[in-house]
Amino acid sequence: MSSWGELAAQTASALIGTLAGGAITVRVARWQTARTIEAQAELAASQEAANSALVRRQWMLQRSAEAAQRLLEQLAELYAWLPSLPDLLLEEPQLSLQARERCAAALGSVRQGMQTDLLSVGDDHVRARYRTLVRLCFDVGWRGIGQDNRERQIRDVRGYLRYVQFTLEAVIDATPLPDDCEAPVLERSDEAPWLPPALPWHWHDPADGS
Repeated sequence: MSSWGELAAQTASALIGTLAGGAITVRVARWQTARTIEAQAELAASQEAANSALVRRQWMLQRSAEAAQRLLEQLAELYAWLPSLPDLLLEEPQLSLQARERCAAALGSVRQGMQTDLLSVGDDHVRARYRTLVRLCFDVGWRGIGQDNRERQIRDVRGYLRYVQFTLEAVIDATPLPDDCEAPVLERSDEAPWLPPALPWHWHDPADGS
């Protein structure tokens, strides 16, 4: 009977070991499966977040480019009537009354763009340059700053306007912005007009002295 008892004990022990090993194997397999599912879920969530961020970035770039295009069109109108800018303060303009009215309307459109389309442009540098241009225009047109040198005054504003145009063009083309630079000081002794630090070849204009 003792031999049968030992055999039964050995058999029971082996069976228990097998069952325990099987349970451990099943538990490990379940843990590995759960970890795999969790890792796949984390990867899917990460990819979804990256795709969402990419879509949002592309949408913001497109929104900025469209707003910059509208602002650029408004600046082109102001550029055309810029010689009448110092006349806005005068009772008797040096140029025609119609030219002064067109210039005032263009300046109003540019100022309105600062409160609408400019807010859709995401770059702080672009917004700051545009606002500086509007300030310069109103300093010349309505505050009479720098009136002692009318010709240089117009060319100063024209030069900075072109600088802002080039900045907006860079936003549209998704290219690097032109370098930061100080805006022209309207009241100064220097007779030389203000010019941007660098302009692409297609912006050169003999009328600007550039």
